[in-house]
Amino acid sequence: MKLCLDPYDVAPRDVTAESLALAGWYDSQPAIRRLWGIREAERLRVIIAIEPTLDGDDVYPAWFANIDVRASELRRSTGSQVQLELIQESRCGGIEIEDDGVIIADLFWRDATVNLPNEVL
Repeated sequence: MKLCLDPYDVAPRDVTAESLALAGWYDSQPAIRRLWGIREAERLRVIIAIEPTLDGDDVYPAWFANIDVRASELRRSTGSQVQLELIQESRCGGIEIEDDGVIIADLFWRDATVNLPNEVL
């Protein structure tokens, strides 16, 4: 199964302690452009898109500088085993989800590439 990247083409989700923790963490991380949380049997996958550097489109310096801290914060706030993953805009179409995976968060309000319709604003 593939992750649907269109924020308007998703079914309503139940609010869980993990989804609330992810929303709070996303809110506190201005460098995170978009976040998906996927609950799988053995872990919580957290996939993030990072704001690129000001002088180009490189996200790797921010990724490598902060991966351990971010993963630790997510484990602490969700109480779950977390697998933190980076996604770049150019390959967003290829996120595979295990058959037992459930999307618990799709947070994108900071993503300027998502155009919200007027009725949502």
